[in-house]
Order: sequence, then structure tokens, then C-alpha cells
Amino acid sequence: MTVLVDTGVLYADHDTDASRHETASAALEAVYDGALGQPYVSDYIYDEAVTLTLMRGGSFEPAKQLGERLRGSGSYPEVFERLRVSESVFAAAIETFEQYGDQQLSFTDATSVALIEHHEIEHVLSFDDDFDGVVNRVDPDEIDTAGRA
Repeated sequence: MTVLVDTGVLYADHDTDASRHETASAALEAVYDGALGQPYVSDYIYDEAVTLTLMRGGSFEPAKQLGERLRGSGSYPEVFERLRVSESVFAAAIETFEQYGDQQLSFTDATSVALIEHHEIEHVLSFDDDFDGVVNRVDPDEIDTAGRA
């Protein structure tokens, strides 16, 4: 099993005041325990999560810590494999973005779909139901306490 972890889950885990913090933290514990297989993030998700943490938190240190966690640097173990959006994936993301205009996918979400298809990743771990019907989504709310989806 393989899973691309979406921005909302990463942000909600990192922000202890987020309404979905506990759910996101439990879902990421399942990721860290290997219950969802190899976890991935993209360079776009990294950018979005770190920027969101900086802008909403108003402080550099939490954004830096999230970046370190995603990169597996500092005191954090390497868990995530980071995928880069190549020219071919970017072109596929444009097609996805335009094809699913009715789904309200952000362009970052379209790059996630393109990466999932390109790398044959099985699921996206996301609160965002805009992925439904486009790729297989694991809803963090549906992961039980044993880490099973």
C-alpha cells in the first residue's frame, strides 16, 4: 500500500488548535506505524503546508519544524518520500485541473492526482472530498484507533 498525504492532514496535525487536530494526529500515527504503506508528499504539498503553517500561525518556528518533519531532518526521522512535479506531471496536472473543473480541485490537488497516477500511488490521505471520484481517498475520520482504514 502507498499513500500521498495531503496538506490539510499535515497542517491539522501540526496545529494543536485546529478543529481536526486529534483526527489528523491519529491518522498520521497510522502513517508513521506503516499501516498505510509508504507515505509520500509532493514539493507542492510541502510548499502549501509550510506556507499555511507560517501564515496562520504567524510564527516561523512551527513552519520550520513542519518542514523538518516532512524532510526528515533535524530531530525527525525520514518517513516521507518527497515527489517532485516534473514537466510531464505538470502537463498532466493542467489536464486534470481542467478536466475536473466541477470538482473544485485546487491546482496543488491536480498535481497530487497527476503524481498519484504517474507513480501508481494507491491512495490519498485527505479530509478533502473533492478527490472522491478522481482517486482513491482515505478519509482520516475513517481510520480506526488501530490505524486501519
